[in-house]
Amino acid sequence: MRVTAERDVPVEQWPLSRLLITASRLVEHDIAVDLRPYHLTHASFGVLALVQGGSMSQRQLAAATRVEEQTISQTVDRLERMGMVTREKDPADRRRSLITVTESGRAAFRHATRQDRAEQALEGLPDAEHLRVALATLIDRLGGHDYVPAVDPD
Repeated sequence: MRVTAERDVPVEQWPLSRLLITASRLVEHDIAVDLRPYHLTHASFGVLALVQGGSMSQRQLAAATRVEEQTISQTVDRLERMGMVTREKDPADRRRSLITVTESGRAAFRHATRQDRAEQALEGLPDAEHLRVALATLIDRLGGHDYVPAVDPD
């Protein structure tokens, strides 16, 4: 990848990776602002998103978010302290805990997903759906179709 040091290069001429990274950082910032009133971070939001469909073990959460079990444990600890998830022993394997979303966690997730600033920014653009398809294809080709970030961006 060729990176230019020139600040005068128009954004339309940036390399694709720079465009994606910049767009990602801007969206991450907006999401962080939107999550703050619910005391959620990118990581805790990712865990809540995963357990909306049912209980999961910490090992499953770690695999889905591509982080170590110790890292996901810290995120789950925080969500548990806030009353957004519970840990229960897995009846099939008493050594394992299942993480289950509480009604408080469901409510926080619902509120936090009411708006999407990236969707709003693209609203009315004729190629918005093409961008969505292209990004989904890129994510799938890079093996990230089941990826959910569980580490907060720097």
